[in-house]
Amino acid sequence: MILVLRSLGDGEIKPRIKNLGLIYEINDMELTLEKINEYRENELLLPVSRYSYPACSTCNSTALHIIFECPTCKGRMLTKHDMIVHYECSYIAPADEFKSNYADVLYKCPKCGKQLSKVGIDYGRPGFGFRCEKCKFITQYPVIRVECDNGHTSNIYDLNMVIFEGYKVSDTVNNLAGVYEELVTAAKMLKNYGLKADVLCKVTGASGAVHIIPFMLKDEMNLIIDYIPNPNDAMQWFKIIARSIDLANALSIVVTDKPIDAHILTTFNTSRIRVIYNKDGLRLSELIVQEVLKMVEDQV
Repeated sequence: MILVLRSLGDGEIKPRIKNLGLIYEINDMELTLEKINEYRENELLLPVSRYSYPACSTCNSTALHIIFECPTCKGRMLTKHDMIVHYECSYIAPADEFKSNYADVLYKCPKCGKQLSKVGIDYGRPGFGFRCEKCKFITQYPVIRVECDNGHTSNIYDLNMVIFEGYKVSDTVNNLAGVYEELVTAAKMLKNYGLKADVLCKVTGASGAVHIIPFMLKDEMNLIIDYIPNPNDAMQWFKIIARSIDLANALSIVVTDKPIDAHILTTFNTSRIRVIYNKDGLRLSELIVQEVLKMVEDQV
């Protein structure tokens, strides 16, 4: 899913109404509001805009459809036709019903039987209208109502307006997407040594907060590995430190391709959070495997 999110680039994930109500889409993949909220809570998505949508006045469902009703009998079986009105007898009906069976006569009134020769004099063409197939009443202005998927019906002006947000992917997604394949490769390599690593796993901390861990070896090691392309971003360190406090039994290793400022090192406990500077330019997967095996050897 990280790669799907990353494929959006700088684009926006906007809410959209479909038959089942409001959904979000990324490259034709549908995401429910519940899934979007989960990604937001895990800081994978950031809200950037707001959109309003009509919703049922009874249950707030956004799965709505329009209903045309007959203003006379409230019937819902309406058909749309191009209408003709015969001025003399005031009969109005679909144009097809006025067509004559005689080659030299185009229209004939089905009510009084008179031939209609000149539009604007004998007959008029008021445009399209709706005929109720239940009571045969004809109108150009049917009653327009809205029904939700739960069967609640209301006037269109009585609908509620609900607000939904549009999102963009966070820096967390961009950072993880760039190294995701390397993390998967490292997990496969460690499996050959009998070590099980999880990529992008969820872990619940002492506070009850759920953390998305890029790379983790649980079991006896309880080791977390992060990759930070910009090690001098104070906000990233704040998140790592806060997570380290919440996951008190885990050791964190932070891999970076750039030197880290000395003052940042003073902000956290280096026995709980270790920083590895990849100065030799190793592949991230190779560096992770190298460090993990070194730790396993030290434990032995």
